[in-house]
Amino acid sequence: MRNTPLFHAALPAYNTLISNYFAEHAILTRLVTEAWRFEMLVYALHLYDQREPEDSRSGLTTINLQKICAQQKCASAGRVLAMVRVLRVAGYLHRHHSDLDSRVVQLVPSAKFIGLVEGWNRRIFEIIDRVFPRLGLANHHEKQSRFGWEMRRRGAEHLLDGWKLLDPFPEVEHFVTSDGGWMLLLHCVAETLKFDTQELAPVTVDLVKFGHKFGVSRSHLRRLLESAHAKGLLYAPPHNGAHVQLAPHLVASFLNCMASELDNYRRWGMAAARDLEN
Repeated sequence: MRNTPLFHAALPAYNTLISNYFAEHAILTRLVTEAWRFEMLVYALHLYDQREPEDSRSGLTTINLQKICAQQKCASAGRVLAMVRVLRVAGYLHRHHSDLDSRVVQLVPSAKFIGLVEGWNRRIFEIIDRVFPRLGLANHHEKQSRFGWEMRRRGAEHLLDGWKLLDPFPEVEHFVTSDGGWMLLLHCVAETLKFDTQELAPVTVDLVKFGHKFGVSRSHLRRLLESAHAKGLLYAPPHNGAHVQLAPHLVASFLNCMASELDNYRRWGMAAARDLEN
């Protein structure tokens, strides 16, 4: 994926489609644009989809989600409980007492939640199709109602088997494990690569405007950039969002991480399309 001729052409589309989508859905921004919360949502949907009709304690329950997140070391029991409460208040999860055992409370994703997730997936497939135009994953997603679920099942199983997207990319992890960091790094990389120069051109980010767009404070973004400079990820002090000069190894790490992410979606999507057609 990283070496395909159309990969760099997909970066502007990735920036536009993903950034705009998160900006339009404030609650999704709060729940997804930090790496471990994103992983929690993957497990939540996976538990729901893999529920056993004859087993009242299977599927998506708070306890089951807490267990899987503890096993994967991505969230404490309290953090899982807090996220479940936010999802319920936002209308993304509904409580349902099991028909087999009324003591067991199942959590059911609402149509609103599934629509939001599928909208994000559609944009991912559109980006992949720009790199590999013949795949037509967005078309499969539109025509096959189970396509998104099958793709997500493979992704969740990959995570449960021990795969971690960020492990090879600690430079990216510095940003993505912080609220708004993913969007900030994506924006900066896309902006600096607009300039056809031998050295990476510095960019300026209006931290107030950017923070308002993605629901984080200016001071939080400023601290994130300052800590990135302290780690050698920026070549110069960011001056409160002005003159943000990314180090080449940070840009390379981001592009490789982006390629890894998209390539996994591509493989899971291709496997889902093949199985559903059969």
